[in-house]
Amino acid sequence: MRKYLIETHMHTGNTSPCGKVDAREAIRIYHKLGYDAVCVTDHFYGKFFDKLNGLTWKDKVDAYLDGYRNAKDEGEKLGIQIILGMEYCIPETRNDFLIYGFDEEFLYDHTDMYLLDIDDIKNLCTQNDLLIIQAHPFRTMVSGTYDEIVEGYEGYNGHPRHENRNELAFEHALNFGGIIISGSDFHQAVDAGTGGIYLPELPKNSRELADLIREAKTPELIMNESFKERFNLNIS
Repeated sequence: MRKYLIETHMHTGNTSPCGKVDAREAIRIYHKLGYDAVCVTDHFYGKFFDKLNGLTWKDKVDAYLDGYRNAKDEGEKLGIQIILGMEYCIPETRNDFLIYGFDEEFLYDHTDMYLLDIDDIKNLCTQNDLLIIQAHPFRTMVSGTYDEIVEGYEGYNGHPRHENRNELAFEHALNFGGIIISGSDFHQAVDAGTGGIYLPELPKNSRELADLIREAKTPELIMNESFKERFNLNIS
């Protein structure tokens, strides 16, 4: 059976302040690595939107979507599916959540969404059937886990320049019993291909990605071999 390789966590230099690679170049890199789809999860937080003071919310959203739209255009040329997601940071914290299942219109319709606290973002996700996954839950800067908020965890984060403590994240995710995903947390070219998931179908959009992840619950994960050996993993 065909399996489709999906990147779940990717930042563009167009939108994320910490991104170092232009969206089009990033997609060319992923295409060469054989990924079938990339979910663009640029940072959705005050550090981005506050610098756009004076613009309308529509213009702010257009600015936020620049990375995704450039990635999508390049993906259409190369035959790789580009999906819209986000990495939502709770205000006044370093706690991040990967959110899937929305489209561009959803962002336009929710003015100043980046200001929502954890309870409000949970309610918004529940009301709109969005999938919320805590990213790198045991990274040293993160203050805690959110079992009561999320459907699952990023059990493996491939970012090589942070102390992700993936072993703790994976153990917590297993004990939680929900969804477990892996992502590269792409910011620089060297990050590409360090994470991702395999799915039995190719999602065409963020809604389909959320549904397929829920259905798989614990899809086959991309992670380094030593990590797999430590946990005796053969996930499918």
